[in-house]
Amino acid sequence: MSGPERSGMSVEVGSVDVRRGRIGAVVEHSAFRYLVIGVLSAAADFGLLYGLHGGLGVPVGIAAFIAVTLAFFCNFALNRIWSFRSQAPVVGQFGKYFFLGCVNWVLTAILVTAFTAMGLNYLIAKAIALVLTTGSNYMLYRLWVFKDRRPATPAEVG
Repeated sequence: MSGPERSGMSVEVGSVDVRRGRIGAVVEHSAFRYLVIGVLSAAADFGLLYGLHGGLGVPVGIAAFIAVTLAFFCNFALNRIWSFRSQAPVVGQFGKYFFLGCVNWVLTAILVTAFTAMGLNYLIAKAIALVLTTGSNYMLYRLWVFKDRRPATPAEVG
């Protein structure tokens, strides 16, 4: 064997690169982008909290509020722009996003409380709540929050 087959490189099939096609399809899917943004938002939240409280000495409650608020706004903007590529009016979408965020905050508190009452460690309870809300949030973002209501232009249809 010689060439790309031996080296492990992808093989061109017609004009489509099979391996890049599969990876590209995953990367282009809104669910993948949503998960990437979720991880980045969580990292920003934790990093800001650490930097503000641990590095600058900001009181923990204030630091936590600032960190989660900035992560919340970044998460909205990145999901709107990159995950769902929405062009619908931002004000209506942010209202829906904020409402869903409030529901999630309450639901998370209820779930963590319930799971810890059943004997689970609070961090495990929080992780379970996160998994449960992540899936439902993706669907609600896709079908409600970031769904464009404008009609498609002829260029987008054809």
